[in-house]
Amino acid sequence: MDRHDSFVSLAGTMRHLFICTLLCILPIPVLAQTTRSRPQPRKAKGSDDSRNAAPVRDWENRLMAKDPKVRAIAEATLVEGAPRTLPLLRRLLNRRNEDLNVVTLEIIRRIGPPAIPLLVDLLRDQRFLIRRSAVDTLIDLAPDTEWIQPALRRALTDEDIMVAGDAARALGALGQRASPSVGALVKTLLHEDPYVRIYAAEALAVIGPNAGAATEELARALGDPIPGVRWAACEALANIGPPAQSAAPQLIAALKDEFLYVRIFAAGALGSIRPKGKAAQEALRAAANDPTLHDEAEWALNRIAGVESGEPVDSPLLPTPSVAPQPQTTGAQTGNPPVDWDTTTGRNIIWSVELGNETFGRPVVSGDVVYVGTDNARHMNPAYQEECGVLMAFRATDGKFLWQDLAPRVERGLREFLLPSTTSVPYVEGNRLYYVTAECQLRCLDTQGFRDSENNGPNREGGFQDHAAAHIIWELDMCARLGVFPHEATNSEVLPVGDLLMVCTSNGQNEGHTRVPSPRAPSLIAVDKRSGKVVWRAIGAGGQVLHGQWSSPVAANVNGRMQVLFGGGDGWLRAYDAASGHEVWRFDGNPKDARWLPRPRVFSRSFILASPVFADGRVFVAMGQSPGHGNGPSLIHAISPNGQGDVTESRLLWTSHEVGRVVGTPIVKDGLLYVGDVGGTVHCLDAATGAHIWKHETNDAIWGCLLLAGDRLYVGNAEGAMTVLRAGRRKELLAEIEMDAPLYSAPALSGDALYLATAKRLYLIAAKP
Repeated sequence: MDRHDSFVSLAGTMRHLFICTLLCILPIPVLAQTTRSRPQPRKAKGSDDSRNAAPVRDWENRLMAKDPKVRAIAEATLVEGAPRTLPLLRRLLNRRNEDLNVVTLEIIRRIGPPAIPLLVDLLRDQRFLIRRSAVDTLIDLAPDTEWIQPALRRALTDEDIMVAGDAARALGALGQRASPSVGALVKTLLHEDPYVRIYAAEALAVIGPNAGAATEELARALGDPIPGVRWAACEALANIGPPAQSAAPQLIAALKDEFLYVRIFAAGALGSIRPKGKAAQEALRAAANDPTLHDEAEWALNRIAGVESGEPVDSPLLPTPSVAPQPQTTGAQTGNPPVDWDTTTGRNIIWSVELGNETFGRPVVSGDVVYVGTDNARHMNPAYQEECGVLMAFRATDGKFLWQDLAPRVERGLREFLLPSTTSVPYVEGNRLYYVTAECQLRCLDTQGFRDSENNGPNREGGFQDHAAAHIIWELDMCARLGVFPHEATNSEVLPVGDLLMVCTSNGQNEGHTRVPSPRAPSLIAVDKRSGKVVWRAIGAGGQVLHGQWSSPVAANVNGRMQVLFGGGDGWLRAYDAASGHEVWRFDGNPKDARWLPRPRVFSRSFILASPVFADGRVFVAMGQSPGHGNGPSLIHAISPNGQGDVTESRLLWTSHEVGRVVGTPIVKDGLLYVGDVGGTVHCLDAATGAHIWKHETNDAIWGCLLLAGDRLYVGNAEGAMTVLRAGRRKELLAEIEMDAPLYSAPALSGDALYLATAKRLYLIAAKP
């Protein structure tokens, strides 16, 4: 053990002793008492309850203190004192102070499995908000919740539909362990609320063959008026497999359903069930003539015929266009933008314009135009008021609005849980612009067409005048053409490699977070930029996606061979040959024994959100989770890209445990690696060794707002604070600037100016004379 390890060990011991001392000297009432689900009779004055009232108030004061250090110590004490502190936490919830309740429930969530008995007790609380929080926490505590299935089955009948639905999700999180609850879930398929029915069907899907008793009711659910229920029933029947053969007639009928995903999942279910007779084969052959169903219908026909193809392989589809080498980039840029500006006084603010309410897109400057993705809150087209994703174009010099491209909601039967905001970063080449819409469409726009028809021309679909919108040259609907089931958002950057465009499809889990509905859909595709034709597709993570897939691909020229690096939703980094799509190597970013624990402050199996970085002959990949899961211990790796097959052990250069969960792409320059984590900490590591050089706290989650301009590191957080640091081995704080709204994306650097998007506005920031 070196001096650093000794110091860390000593610090940990001292912290543990400090917490234990607090537990001994601070009053924690009735710690040996078990929690009760019903109010107890009022005791006489002078009883134990009376004597404990003052200590409970004392803890309330600590948790509600204005001093953040006092609050942090109190929270840590209660977390580390569990299960001894659980009775106190129950009493704190009884204080009927909403702010205190929120803090207490978060402490209970942090405690994890030891808090399960208390959470079961809270499922009977009269306040629906308490019950909702309890069952939501229990979802993430599987499989430790296996023994509380009776309580979860009772919660399926809760009068609050959110509690009932999340109880089904909590059972679904148990997978096959929830087999004893099949009967209760079958009854829940008749629930009056469609979301509860959906989650019940999804839970039966992950139970699999042991849910065979649900076949009749699932077949009946294929006639449900809600398309989400119908396709969830298809999922369940597919996972039950051959025992669900009696549902074949209903699945055959579902091949003609009006909604896309019902048809796709019905075909997949028939392939899994393998019904006898010719009826299913004839129906599937007819379905294979539909381009949207072709792949899944062919797979099903092969399965019924006894052709065991197993998991689909990465497959080139068309002759490959040229693949030209790309310049290597690391994220560092040159320029001398300001380190001092003020949105209130206007100091160094050249102009600003309103965007939407939730802007996650990164600005891109091309020529005299700046592009940024947002939502439709601004209603630039009065004829279209509905929520949807928008790509806006402004004149770079003065912020004048030029045009927009909208992606209205697509009626695929997809429940509207996709983020209605464009988060993709566009790629501009000449008068062609490529980006991924909020509805999972890869579009090619003619930006010059807008200018040529600025003052005349017919209305386009949706009521837009030509002067307000760009012309769509081609569009690839990844859901309809490739069977992709995007989870929560579609946000891939568009990576050009010669004549190809590399795009992540965002294929992920269902809304209940229980399984991947489209395991045979691609995770990564290469598209001919001239025609929009898919050249090759890579399945990648397939059915192993932990949550979603939101990493963007990166090009790496390794010894003259162009590789496409892609971080998967299963935590594997894969390198593909850019020309053919064949996998070159893969690296597992998770320890083999790591568990998926999507909650804050615990080490968990994770996936890759940040794009990998290729610099100085190394590949750097940071592990992370959705920011909604909070921060926790995580990993960042350095890998040699000169390998074949599984290189998890053979090509690992170093691993750092110093960084939390990462969302934004790290930056490499001058042998240093800069990365921001969801805990709000900026880290500087030695790129060659992984040694931790320095860190800086910004005090709120860092998403993707990270830019290195010259020797200045700009870091924005979700609180709307921009921190400017001097890059290098010696940390220097240059400025801290408060913006009007959260900062989610990196600014665009153009010369000595910054185009910076907050969640609500776009700013041009440059030094004024």
